[in-house]
Amino acid sequence: MAPPIKETCPSASWVAGGGNDVQNGNLSSSLYMSSSAVTKAKVTYNKKKGSGVSVKFGFQAVNKKGGAQGPVSWSGTYKMKAKQKKTATFSGHAALSSKRPCARALMKDTISGKIYYTKTTSCTGR
Repeated sequence: MAPPIKETCPSASWVAGGGNDVQNGNLSSSLYMSSSAVTKAKVTYNKKKGSGVSVKFGFQAVNKKGGAQGPVSWSGTYKMKAKQKKTATFSGHAALSSKRPCARALMKDTISGKIYYTKTTSCTGR
């Protein structure tokens, strides 16, 4: 039996999506990326202090400087108290292009509407 033929397109893989110290905690992520899209994310919020919050996690395509944002794929909503850690793994789609070859993770406070971002963006090398 012949060995399987390797695909010429790069396959998708988990890439560290960066982190950020945000209000009352730390936001970190891993993004499941191929050269053309992000399709899944693992976003973790480690809430160290403060009152309870209701948050959604997301990811989006951005340019190399973090601007020119694409649409956001959001997770469900999670309620958290101080000293809780939550990791959400969820699917969506963020198309990568020559204008937006990078991606980052987000967290939205559903009560105030404030959005927090991971500092580091992951890029495909386009």
